[in-house]
Amino acid sequence: MIETALIAQVLVVALVAVVFLSTGTASMFHPLTYYLIFHTLVFVIRPLLVHGFGIDNAWLFMGYWPSAAEFVKSLTVSSVALVAFSVACGWAGRVKPDLSRAPTFTFDRLDITAFALTVAALGPLAIYSAILRQDGADFTGTGDVQMERDPLTGQPVYVNTTGYIAEAHSMGLPLTLGIIWVSRFHPLSFIPFIAFVSYRAYLGWGRWAIIMGVLGMVLLILYHTRTKWFRWWQLACGLPVLLLFHTLGNNRDFLRGVLAGTENPGKLFSIFQGGEGSFVESVSNQDIANFDFLAFILWAVPQQSGTYTWFTQYLQLFTEPIPRMLWPDKPIGAPVKWVSLHDFGNFSNLTTSLAGDGWMSAGWIGVIVTMVVVGLILGRLHRWFWESGFTNRYAVLFYCAFIPLSLQWYRDGNITIVKFGFFSLLPILLWIGATKALRLWIGDSAGSPLAQSRMSVFHKPAFRLPGVRFPADRA
Repeated sequence: MIETALIAQVLVVALVAVVFLSTGTASMFHPLTYYLIFHTLVFVIRPLLVHGFGIDNAWLFMGYWPSAAEFVKSLTVSSVALVAFSVACGWAGRVKPDLSRAPTFTFDRLDITAFALTVAALGPLAIYSAILRQDGADFTGTGDVQMERDPLTGQPVYVNTTGYIAEAHSMGLPLTLGIIWVSRFHPLSFIPFIAFVSYRAYLGWGRWAIIMGVLGMVLLILYHTRTKWFRWWQLACGLPVLLLFHTLGNNRDFLRGVLAGTENPGKLFSIFQGGEGSFVESVSNQDIANFDFLAFILWAVPQQSGTYTWFTQYLQLFTEPIPRMLWPDKPIGAPVKWVSLHDFGNFSNLTTSLAGDGWMSAGWIGVIVTMVVVGLILGRLHRWFWESGFTNRYAVLFYCAFIPLSLQWYRDGNITIVKFGFFSLLPILLWIGATKALRLWIGDSAGSPLAQSRMSVFHKPAFRLPGVRFPADRA
């Protein structure tokens, strides 16, 4: 029964991919592309490995083992979620990308000034946060960033600081991407980005920022070179990044050990070797175990919980922005808890995925509603980008920085996209606001001598650094 369901699982994702490609709307800029990648990893490859090689680390962690019927049901729910998301996202985003119409952007001195002000305002906070968290979060009450785990929900919470400071390091990603974009890919403009990614790799935590950052940078390059899909050299360059991401998942101190001479750099390629550290063993961790988590959710809700959440988990949108330092008794997680997965097993630090979050909300109806709503949102964003956004230099950076975050949304479900999006998009929004404020400052009294002097400072010929020219660069 499981074998038949696994074959059907492969056929469903293959059919969706073929239909998607046949529409002519597919590209690396489409949110459905990333959901297909996510679904293939966690709901196709993972269950194949779990069943074929007996991987049970997630079951051991949660204290739950599915029956054959529950295994098949998990596959079915994930396929229904895929189809619902694909139909909604494909319909809402039904526009063919035409990069031949993409303009070549330049930035005047006012743009550069506004961006420099943004970096000056947010850069120090991002650096301070990165230094503060250089040893990660501490649960012993002795570190710079201290956390404790709520025994009822299993969720960690900050106790000596606020998330606005502890997570501000995430702003380093859009700031460094912005430097590349504003400098029009000058070789020196990549240095801050490389430093940010290298620092995250050195620390070992926050690995997703590495993936999101590299994807955002590559999307900007694809736009700049008028290309819809990755090229072979980009895939070749991306392989070490994926290997590093995977290696850090098994050993957070890997890069520190390499620099200290205590780790063999060759372990980065251990998945291609047999025995210890082989591919099957290396992917048995929780990085792509959302299938396992979904099976647990389907077992727990509503059979064990007796009810669904009825979408009340989204009420956290109204309580989460309030710092716990100002509201010590702020509820941990959603303010209304109809279901707590931690009551039925060990679900600490595990993610529900969008499909699991939808099931918790209202079963089959919840899955379809959740996937359709998210699909419509992301599909409409894709359509907006190719209808008008791609002609705006700020919108291009905004879109290329946001779309990779969808992977985190698919994996985590719930409101996490708002948390990640806040820090990842705030610098871009602030840059836009600063630019408009400076233009308004000049335009309010355009005829006055003072305004003329202001304009003489900012309205110079387009600002360009002598930079690298990609094959399709028409500047």
